[in-house]
Amino acid sequence: MIYDKTLRELFSEVPTSLIKLLTNRNINKLLETSFPKIEREADLIVELEDGEIFHLEIQSINDNFMPYRMLEYGLLINRTYKKFPKQMVLYVGIEKNKIKNSINLKKLSFSYDVIDIRDIDCNILINSNKIQDNVLAILCNIKNPNQFFDKITKKLLNLNNKQREEYLRKLVVLARLRPNIYKELEKNLKEYKMPFILDKKYDPLYKDGWNEAWSEAWSEAEQTSKLNDAVIVIQQFNLPIDEVVKSLNVDKNKLLQKLKEIK
Repeated sequence: MIYDKTLRELFSEVPTSLIKLLTNRNINKLLETSFPKIEREADLIVELEDGEIFHLEIQSINDNFMPYRMLEYGLLINRTYKKFPKQMVLYVGIEKNKIKNSINLKKLSFSYDVIDIRDIDCNILINSNKIQDNVLAILCNIKNPNQFFDKITKKLLNLNNKQREEYLRKLVVLARLRPNIYKELEKNLKEYKMPFILDKKYDPLYKDGWNEAWSEAWSEAEQTSKLNDAVIVIQQFNLPIDEVVKSLNVDKNKLLQKLKEIK
């Protein structure tokens, strides 16, 4: 998804204020997020100051398969670090949050926390001295957009040219998840004479973008991701194919073909 790269980059730098806001504890150290021989990479895994492991996934869309993904991550983390983590999904999407927070099967019960970033008090992020916290604050329920943008653009002006361009791009990308305040951002950037140039040919966030080619690429990438998820859940949880097809809304024939290729 187009927002994943930006969000992963911000979290790779560790937004310490956000983690403390979500857990009420400080980070002790950053842990590896890649797992060997597994086609998955977690968004963020850290060890908190009391030794507990905290695993965070950031979601910009409602994903019916999320509970199974979180369980899979939890088991991988437990196997790697010998501790089962505190897990949370931080929802940042445009639509109302509908992500389920549990699995309740005949012989399996599992749950984790789901929080919509708009439901938390983001003043800590807005007032943080780390620019990545400030950028992430745009996803919150901003009460006073003008005041927020005035504050963050002043911070951007204090960065060198390379950093300013990098975080300005991230800010504009994430602002697309909050259409109601995007125009305020454009207005603010013009007032501070901070033009932001998007490549019409390649950048999907260009005003006249979202052309047919991009839409097709988006659809194909989304379907590929869902097919991979479907294969994993069938292999690891032995669920009926028809149930998985319905839950994840994937093409049954493509799923059968992928399973056949793996065998």
